Amino acid sequence: MPAPAAPTFHYTAEDITRVFEQACTETVKVNDEVAALTLDECTFESVIARKGRLDNWCGIISIPEFFRHVSTDKALRDAATEGSLRYEASAPLSKSESSLLSKRCTTDINSLSPENARLLEKMHLAYVRNGLLLDDEKQEEYKRINKRLAVLKTEFSKISNEESSYRLFTREELEGLPSDFIDHLPKQTDEKDGQEKHKLTMKYPDLLPVLKFAKNEHVRKEMWFANETKCPENVALLEEALSLRRQAAKILGYASHSDYVLEVRMAKNAKTVEDFLSDLRSKVTPIGTKELERLKALKCAEKEEQGQEFDGTFMAWDKMYYHQRLLESEYSVDENKIKEYFSLPQVTAGMLKIYEQVLGIRFVEVESADTWHPDVKYLEVWDAAESKDFLGHMYLDLHPRDGKFSHAAQFTLADGFENEDGSRSYPVAAMVANFTKPTNEKPSLLTHRELETYFHELGHCMHNLCSKTKWARFHGTSVEWDFVEAPSKMLENWCWSRAELQGLSGHYARKGEKIPDEMVDKLIKSKFVMAGLDNLTQNAYATFDIVVHTRDEDNFETTPLWNKMRDEITLIPGLHNTWRPASFGHLMAGYDSSYYGYMWAKVFSSDMFHSKFEKDPMSVEAGREYRKYILERGGSVDAEVLLRDFLGREPSNEAYFTELLAGTGNNAKL
Repeated sequence: MPAPAAPTFHYTAEDITRVFEQACTETVKVNDEVAALTLDECTFESVIARKGRLDNWCGIISIPEFFRHVSTDKALRDAATEGSLRYEASAPLSKSESSLLSKRCTTDINSLSPENARLLEKMHLAYVRNGLLLDDEKQEEYKRINKRLAVLKTEFSKISNEESSYRLFTREELEGLPSDFIDHLPKQTDEKDGQEKHKLTMKYPDLLPVLKFAKNEHVRKEMWFANETKCPENVALLEEALSLRRQAAKILGYASHSDYVLEVRMAKNAKTVEDFLSDLRSKVTPIGTKELERLKALKCAEKEEQGQEFDGTFMAWDKMYYHQRLLESEYSVDENKIKEYFSLPQVTAGMLKIYEQVLGIRFVEVESADTWHPDVKYLEVWDAAESKDFLGHMYLDLHPRDGKFSHAAQFTLADGFENEDGSRSYPVAAMVANFTKPTNEKPSLLTHRELETYFHELGHCMHNLCSKTKWARFHGTSVEWDFVEAPSKMLENWCWSRAELQGLSGHYARKGEKIPDEMVDKLIKSKFVMAGLDNLTQNAYATFDIVVHTRDEDNFETTPLWNKMRDEITLIPGLHNTWRPASFGHLMAGYDSSYYGYMWAKVFSSDMFHSKFEKDPMSVEAGREYRKYILERGGSVDAEVLLRDFLGREPSNEAYFTELLAGTGNNAKL
């Protein structure tokens, strides 16, 4: 059977506008037609299934909306931004949709299939949470708030994606960075002194190497400061959004926006998350304190070597640099040597083979496919275990460019679902990253951290491509948001397995040479170096997220709060004339009150890996069970059920804390 036709990406700005208009028109039409039914006419098929099929169909906006994150054409990005705003503003505004709630449907829920029954329950809960039980005045106020929130989120994202600040440095100032990295930086004349210098942006491929390797503390500080003070316009957008979210939650009867958000998460309420973060912080702070003393000792020694006095301070721009020094001096982990064995083409091929074996799938790269940019690769994904059926379409967009989303993420360009005639509409998944571009001399080389990122985001693609649900609403990563990272976090463990690391490796210049055993051993040994401080950094972000969304006051300033929490929780201070929340994109991209999910997911990912894959990471049996019980069912059942079915027991945090405490050489009680 040939593969179904891949999607097209030939859009004009007018095409994008037209697709969003079609989605808006159809949404209002279906809502009004359903709401006009008499009570006797309201059945599962006429109400809930009709709305479910509307959700399926409205996936047509996903690719046009995606253009605002990846297109080099500003006209397309602007059209996608405007269309997204119009759709979000108009979709919930059908005048008669409120009558739908009272009618719902007369079908006995026990007569429905499990996934249909879940659709009815979730759709009913969504209507309640969308304010359809409110009186007319409050309902209009709630709609007004959400319309404004849609504008704020889009503006925040647009400013972040188009951020273009930079700093200029001489080659001497960049001492410590790899020569090939410096050689391929663009040059620009500094208007201050007329000297030609190297240009560094705030995008990760530029920023992170400076923070890790630049020996000149003033250079690190300047780049850190520039990154912490970018997108100043976003501060006001975020603070207005926080105020509006609080107002919306109060209108619906929730104590806070966090309680509203978490009602449909595994955690269920803000107190559970606060307790989780507090408990984790109490266990990790003693570890982080010891680690900080090690880093301070390294800084003191380096200052003495340079004939400078150490004043005892250790700042935010010091952490990555001295962490790297520690890896090199005590663990002999040289990141620049390691990445010579992980060229992007080599890693991609090896990673796909791992997924093929473990999950029982097959990738077929299609040359000269229609994509949105020449850098993008397209692959068909097929089942290789049982049915041999087509599973979906996958795209890899891995290098930075102007106007592109500046981090790493998986984007769902189409959910999979069952059509009315029983055939399937197939999922489309795109991985977007910003790995260093290849040059004439070298391919793109990945650091081990980038290798983890690649595994993680590609794991989200696998979740979407291996999922098989009836309704788009439950497809793939449409699980509880505090579980959505767990499947991908688990797959990061393959980056710390000796056999898999060696299988992925291959020196970019010395063909056939694998990464040496000694280098792998040292890398694995370094897994938990500074795990305490890293965990506290994540804890600070998650705690800030919960605090700003539970604070019972309007119009408070986020910047002083973040600076205070960063200094106290991470143990490492920064400068206070900065506004980090302006680039904390998660808060305006659907992760509000949900950032804790990264740490929450680590608990479950550790449990899954150590229970099923630790003895044999390439176990075909465990991989097929993982695909069947975790990936395939998407959000069609609760995450607790997915975990229980896969593990054969209730999930536990024991594996996570045992690994963390043992890895950092601590014996604290769980």
